[in-house]
Amino acid sequence: MSKMDGMFYNKFLCNRLIAIASLLFVVPFLSAQESAQPTNSLPTSTPATKETAAQQIKFTADDDFLLSGDYYLGDMLGPGVLLLHDCSHSSKSYTTLGELLAKQGVNALAIDFRGYGDSESTAFSHQTIKHQVKNIVSYQAEVATLSSYWEKDVLFAYNYLRSKIGNDQPISIVASGCSAREAVRLAEKMRIHSFVILAPIMSHMEKEHYKNLIDIPAYFVSSAHHADSFLTAQELFSWNGDSRSTTQVFKGVNQGHDLLRRNKFLAQNLAAWLNEMMK
Repeated sequence: MSKMDGMFYNKFLCNRLIAIASLLFVVPFLSAQESAQPTNSLPTSTPATKETAAQQIKFTADDDFLLSGDYYLGDMLGPGVLLLHDCSHSSKSYTTLGELLAKQGVNALAIDFRGYGDSESTAFSHQTIKHQVKNIVSYQAEVATLSSYWEKDVLFAYNYLRSKIGNDQPISIVASGCSAREAVRLAEKMRIHSFVILAPIMSHMEKEHYKNLIDIPAYFVSSAHHADSFLTAQELFSWNGDSRSTTQVFKGVNQGHDLLRRNKFLAQNLAAWLNEMMK
């Protein structure tokens, strides 16, 4: 490089360094100045989302016992779904399904059966029964006594839901395990629009009661290797004469709410089917 070229190169390099230094000083200054000045523009708003969190509710049964449940608010005068848990869980097992239904405009009420969840008391407690009984026979007898109240309690829950959505809207039921019989008992008294029944646990007589109902669209879910509930679901599905009825079978031995927990898409399937049935 010649001496003249070197001089031009050094001058060019010097100018570049000055420009870079100016930018390093000016940019932070401008950023700080912009952040300090008030703005007259409207705040950016995020799109409103439908509130789907459960509202805990209380209502009184005919013997003044205080029942508890979770209410998922859909459209104020939209259809309703009564969610009945199995004998090993509580209303909280339906959180995902309840939220999905509410997003679709369906009002959902998940109750805690007497003796379960927030419907426990000194006199009625499934937890106390489990810790105090000595053998399986005593346990079954105590649970049978406890569940003898459920038929009336479910009817009160149905009436509570009906009071919220009005008389013209349809009501469907989701039942799991042992609560399938409570769904059938309610359907013998009230017009039920559709059923979802997860891994039903029912006696011979309880199945016969189901077969005496008028044909109601039903969605049966079971596990192929849990023989009792699988065979019951298939029997009731075969007996059902409504063309909209369907059945879904999973591998394994999962029952009731374990089917919902282990198969994440199942709640979406159930919510979509229920919403379609009640249109």
